[in-house]
Amino acid sequence: MLKERIRTYCQDGANCSRIILQAAAEEYNISLSQDILTACNGISGGFGIGSLCSGLTAAVMVLGLLFDEETVKEKRILFFFLVQEKLGFLDCMRLSTEDCGEILEIIGEVLQEVIEMK
Repeated sequence: MLKERIRTYCQDGANCSRIILQAAAEEYNISLSQDILTACNGISGGFGIGSLCSGLTAAVMVLGLLFDEETVKEKRILFFFLVQEKLGFLDCMRLSTEDCGEILEIIGEVLQEVIEMK
């Protein structure tokens, strides 16, 4: 289950986007290059300014890797709506006042839910 994979990667101390990408890659058999994982360094910490959570950005990237363009548009809107409903915020600055590990697990749960929706 994606949530458990996320929990494992959180213990490694990686940044939020890398955690989501690596966990989803394992869960859904997605091939990721080291370059993509290294690129996560550029978006950590809400793009370095506490903006959009990089875990959310990575989750949308996962949707882009799994679905065609039209489906991604629909699923991404639903994903953001559900996360906003559960967490109240989408920005790193406000989310990181909580335990990021728990937040990433919630992001993972929502991502898995959206992926599995028909």
